[in-house]
Amino acid sequence: MELERKLPTCYNAAVKRLYWTNPDVYEIEVEVKSIGDRRVTLDPIVFHPDEGGQPPDRGTIGEADVLNVEIIEGRIVHTLGKPLGNGRYVARVDRQHRLHTSRQHTAQHIISGIAEKQFDLKTAGVHIGFERSTIDFDKKTDWETVQAIEQYSMEVVTENIPVETVFNDTDIRSRFDLSEIDSDTIRVVKIGKYDTTACCGTHVLRTGDIGIIRIQDLESKKEGTRLSFVAGRKALEFSRIETSILRELRKLTKCSTLELPLILQKALDQSKILSKEVDRLQGLMLPSLVKSAEIIEVGSSKVGVQVNTVSDKYAGKLAALTADEIDGTGIVVSDNKIVINSKNLNASDLLQKLQKAVGGKGGGSSKSASGRLGRTVTSDQIIQILREQ
Repeated sequence: MELERKLPTCYNAAVKRLYWTNPDVYEIEVEVKSIGDRRVTLDPIVFHPDEGGQPPDRGTIGEADVLNVEIIEGRIVHTLGKPLGNGRYVARVDRQHRLHTSRQHTAQHIISGIAEKQFDLKTAGVHIGFERSTIDFDKKTDWETVQAIEQYSMEVVTENIPVETVFNDTDIRSRFDLSEIDSDTIRVVKIGKYDTTACCGTHVLRTGDIGIIRIQDLESKKEGTRLSFVAGRKALEFSRIETSILRELRKLTKCSTLELPLILQKALDQSKILSKEVDRLQGLMLPSLVKSAEIIEVGSSKVGVQVNTVSDKYAGKLAALTADEIDGTGIVVSDNKIVINSKNLNASDLLQKLQKAVGGKGGGSSKSASGRLGRTVTSDQIIQILREQ
């Protein structure tokens, strides 16, 4: 049985963080000490807390769900779904959740190690997530470099080398500033020749346990670059989605995957040409579109209302032309953008009245106001609101 498993001699009793030394132990008997308000401490500590950019483990202690694991005043505290008294209970770690975070974290170490050693990209920040994880590098990089990092990372995975945990490594203490680490015990994770880093998170036992590493995206961040990646099952899901999208695009365009960029670029270029022509024609049609406004009386003033007759680019001009034509007020709505131009009513008051009814934001003056409406409206709905006292 799992509970009878004898722990290896590398277990450090002073540290008591079982998830460091034995990350593949998912079920074990623990000593529970209640500290009130459904919070407990454990011995040994089997659940990883929210620490070092990695989310906390999930699971159960006895019949109680583990809702959160956090470090409070130097102690690892577990918040439970229901209270537990002091005593011995079986702790069960959610295996799939642990494997997910461990795969992402070890993948991050591999990516960061290769990025620094081969491309002089130092890791400035890390976040291990459920849908994706991110690494912030200290300088700019490009897709060509990132593709090479991904390739080298997968080679480390296929080597299936051990992921080692050691404590108080003298080389780490001499190479890094560890003054911010409030502990006499420094835990170090070593992945062959590729990475040696002080770390508080969970990891797989061998690099082959990761399965797949996929880099998803690059994003410029001030002086550096944010890299998004996934590993394990999430990487497989990402690849499946990509393949499905490519398959649909091949069907639509009737071309091969390699031809897709050229075909799509041609379509985008053609779309820009057509969009410019539509804009030109709309500009020419504005005087005639004025005649299509629905005219109502608000008090003793005329108000012309038009919805989605032009793009928002021309909404302001059409509202002004309508106001001139009827010597009153022009209201034009395009894709929820609203423009009001008025000669005799307060444009700002009209906008506030409409936004009070349908939501949105904006402002202006008595002569001209603009903004966005909170939902899609028809000309009839606008007219009804304007007629309400």
